[in-house]
Amino acid sequence: MLKAIIFDSDGVLVDSMYFQADAWAKAFEEVGITITREEIYELEGSNDNRLIKAIFERAGKKPEPWNFEQLPERKREVLDFDQIKPYEGIPNCLKELKQHFKLAMVSGSNRNTVETIVDKFFSGCFEFFITGSDLERGKPDPDPYLKALEKLDLTKNECIVVENAPLGITAAKRAGLYCVAVASMLEPEKVRHADLVLEDHAALLEYLKSLISQ
Repeated sequence: MLKAIIFDSDGVLVDSMYFQADAWAKAFEEVGITITREEIYELEGSNDNRLIKAIFERAGKKPEPWNFEQLPERKREVLDFDQIKPYEGIPNCLKELKQHFKLAMVSGSNRNTVETIVDKFFSGCFEFFITGSDLERGKPDPDPYLKALEKLDLTKNECIVVENAPLGITAAKRAGLYCVAVASMLEPEKVRHADLVLEDHAALLEYLKSLISQ
């Protein structure tokens, strides 16, 4: 029996990936690395340290220790939070779901960013949220989702995950969880390793509302 739904944040609950990617691009440009939005979309879900390592590796460079502090800080400075909005229908849907299920959030973003988004748009919706700042091993390792299961005190068969990113889907599947993907930023074939792929947020809302009547 389904008792809980665990959501990713960026690209699932909030339309933020375009702005997140541009902020990362500006930060990396200052250290001589050019990246595309698509590269960030494919790495979405990993914590800051993993993303930085991956981008430097793609550029054939090795990050300096200070990069792991300076780049995320610079990215936060240039990120335009005023442009970030929830996807249409999501806040009301979460309020309705909360009457029937426990809701949690697992995001690869740092804690300050997640707290800002939750406080602004989803106050009182979630039992808890786990961020990229909370665990050494983030997505695609299963640790964040295993930690969520532990905090929910539920079995794997009592929870589902809603994701949009390849690394997040991999993390959920490695944790043994049923994963629903919404193809919000990437082509559906890039998220096909999810158990169920939905083509857009209209389909996601329809699916989530269907869970209430089951």
